[in-house]
Order: sequence, then structure tokens, then C-alpha cells
Amino acid sequence: MNMNIKLKSMKRIVMMSAVAAALLAAGCNRGEKTVAPSIETVEFSAEAAEPSPYTVTAAYCRITNADDSTVLTAIERANRERIFGAEATADLQADFDAMVERLAGEYVCCDEELSHSFTYQFSALQNCETTRGGTILCYQTSYYIYTGGAHGLGSVEYDCYDLTTGQRYEFGYLGEDEWAPAVRQLISERLNAEYGEELFGTTPETAYVPSAVRITDTGLLLEYQPYEVAPYCVGIVGIELTDDQIAATGAPLIWIDEK
Repeated sequence: MNMNIKLKSMKRIVMMSAVAAALLAAGCNRGEKTVAPSIETVEFSAEAAEPSPYTVTAAYCRITNADDSTVLTAIERANRERIFGAEATADLQADFDAMVERLAGEYVCCDEELSHSFTYQFSALQNCETTRGGTILCYQTSYYIYTGGAHGLGSVEYDCYDLTTGQRYEFGYLGEDEWAPAVRQLISERLNAEYGEELFGTTPETAYVPSAVRITDTGLLLEYQPYEVAPYCVGIVGIELTDDQIAATGAPLIWIDEK
């Protein structure tokens, strides 16, 4: 099993489509007044003994005042699709129930001798906060899955949105174009400085921008899932790059420059 895929099947259920992202950006009115989001964490849980014992838990960050602006409406919709899939509805409980059914159908084994020796576990837990003076909303979603074996597997994802335009920030560009070698050099230096021999062996040639990137008040937080750059026992590997460090590579700071 390729652990770098990190919950490939589970993420396929919750991944927001490129079409939805495009609609999000296109549907927001740039002339609209920025409205601060009001967040409520809604928690769900389910468990069953058949066809095999399993538990599913979720914590969803809901924007309670989403109707106050088209930007918040679009972000709320995008986040709901992120967690519950493109078929998400306006009914959070129904969305969770559908997610439970999909997970159980895809993962839970019906072999009585094997499956009843442990409890399958699935979780998707969100928290969120604003940064950059309340202009950017960042969601953190932590996933965990256990389907038997020595241990489960966790991962983390971030989604950061501009509260003025509704734009979801993408950071793959940092590893492209003429600044890419300098960015890889910076990442390699920071990883080796903080983790050293715990890493598999990261060099400027092998370093890359991970999928989990979060905007902070001073820069970017880059996080690598278990097995991506270090053994499972090290856990999630994280480094922070400051705005000044990134700017020194020649890469544009889209979370600042495009405002």
C-alpha cells in the first residue's frame, strides 16, 4: 500500500471538485462589503455493530451567518462539499448519515472472523480561524482512519479563503516557474534544521510544496503527512516559512499581492 496516497478513497468522498471551486470564484461579488463569519462547530457521531463494529465522528465548522453575503454563502457551500461530498445538501445530519453509509460500504469488512476482532474508526474533525487581520478564513480538517493492523492513519488538510472575494488559495505555484529551485532550497533547509536525521532524506532536489498549506499571520505553515518525508512515528511534519523568506525566493505572495 502506498501511504503517500493518504486516505485516497476517503478523500475522494470529501474532495471539493474543480468545477465547484471555479463556481465559487466566479459567483462572488468583489464589490460586496466584507462580512466577518460567525462560526458554530457542529458535532456528529455514529456507531454500529453490524456488519462489523465501527464508529464515525465528525466536527463541522458551520458559518451561521452565511446568508449575510454571497462570499460567505459560497465559502460555506464549498466547505460543506469538502467534508460531505459534491452531493451535500442543506441538511447537515442527512449529509453526515450519507457519509457514514458510504464509509461503511467502502471500508467495513463483512468477514465475521476478521472484522469482529476490532472496531473500524473514521473521523473528520474541523476547526477554523481567521488570520491576517480577519481578512482570511482558514479551515483545518484532521482525518483519521483505522481498518485494522498495527495503527491507523491520520492526515490533515487546510483550506484558506479570502473573505473579500471568496477565493480559495492554492499554493502549488510555489513549486513552479523560475523561483521553484529557491523555494525547494528553502524548504529543504527548514526541514533539515528542524527534523534532521528523523527525515527519510530531504534535499533541494527532492523537497516539494505539500498539499497541506495554511496561511498564518506571519507566513505559511507547510505540513507533510505521515510517511511523506519521515516515518510514521515522527507524525505530521510541519515547518513555517515567513513572508520575508518566501519573498526572498522571488515567488509572489498571492495572499498579500492580490489583495
